Amino acid sequence: MSTTSGPIAKPKKGAALASGYRVKRGVDSGGFVAATADTPKSPKVLLNQVTGVPSGDRSKMLINIRQGLPFSVIETLEQEYGAPRKELADVLSIAISTLTRRKKEGRLHPDESDRVARLARIKDASVAMMQGNDEAAVEWLHSPQELLGNETPMEHISTEMGARDVEDLIGRIRHGVFS
Repeated sequence: MSTTSGPIAKPKKGAALASGYRVKRGVDSGGFVAATADTPKSPKVLLNQVTGVPSGDRSKMLINIRQGLPFSVIETLEQEYGAPRKELADVLSIAISTLTRRKKEGRLHPDESDRVARLARIKDASVAMMQGNDEAAVEWLHSPQELLGNETPMEHISTEMGARDVEDLIGRIRHGVFS
């Protein structure tokens, strides 16, 4: 049995992101390196939009989540995911009757807001995986994936553990690791 002294594999070189994007130093809570556009027209970041923190300041996002996000974020998710409210309610584990009450109240509870942020985070990761192609990202999120037990990523992200599985799959796809 022989041993080697060098690394088994060399890391890939070059940009892993679409042209027009640069890697921003730092890692988000999902373990992904954030990507920002080099062009003046930056792609919208859904997590920033739903938390109401355009700068991406995570401590401010956390404050807003703890205070409860405005109900309008549900409508934003409906548009961004191309999904009816019933499907979103299932993924967010919020009963439709509860969503109706939250609409009247105008605000989600902190635990509900946290799940909304999770959906936004997954959407952002899938758009980055699809190199900024929003339509392709939404289609992928609604397509059964063998590595997720033939569930769609949308079905799989109804729990935090499932969301981590989807983020892991996105990372593997982005980096060409398909095992």
